[in-house]
Amino acid sequence: MNKTIKKIMIVDDNEFDCYITSKIINNIDESIDIMEFNSSTTAIQFLEEFQNTTDKLPDFIFLDIYMPVIDGFGFLDRFNDLSDVIKSHTKICILSTTVDDLYIQKAKINSSVMFASKPVTNEFLEDLFNKTN
Repeated sequence: MNKTIKKIMIVDDNEFDCYITSKIINNIDESIDIMEFNSSTTAIQFLEEFQNTTDKLPDFIFLDIYMPVIDGFGFLDRFNDLSDVIKSHTKICILSTTVDDLYIQKAKINSSVMFASKPVTNEFLEDLFNKTN
């Protein structure tokens, strides 16, 4: 497995979806440190606090679109205001159950943000992790 992926953050208000995504990641590579946030507000606060400390930052963020307080797009807006350190270190993949083309297109506007449907698959993750080499 790709050893450059050390830490992944999952931001999803649905605890079951976090659990499933974590299990699939751990099935691929159990050495990956997974940070689960059920609040997008708490997740962005963590990133704001450690935005210049690369050993604390996730290599990937798996982000849900539909969340209370700050939805996935609000999270991306706040993320884009962070330092260049975090923006060059951390990649974002939106995971969603949406079938709404408007949301899917909005998610794909930023070419640095990936999009995948829930639940994430082993094949998708392996391909994604291999692209980071």
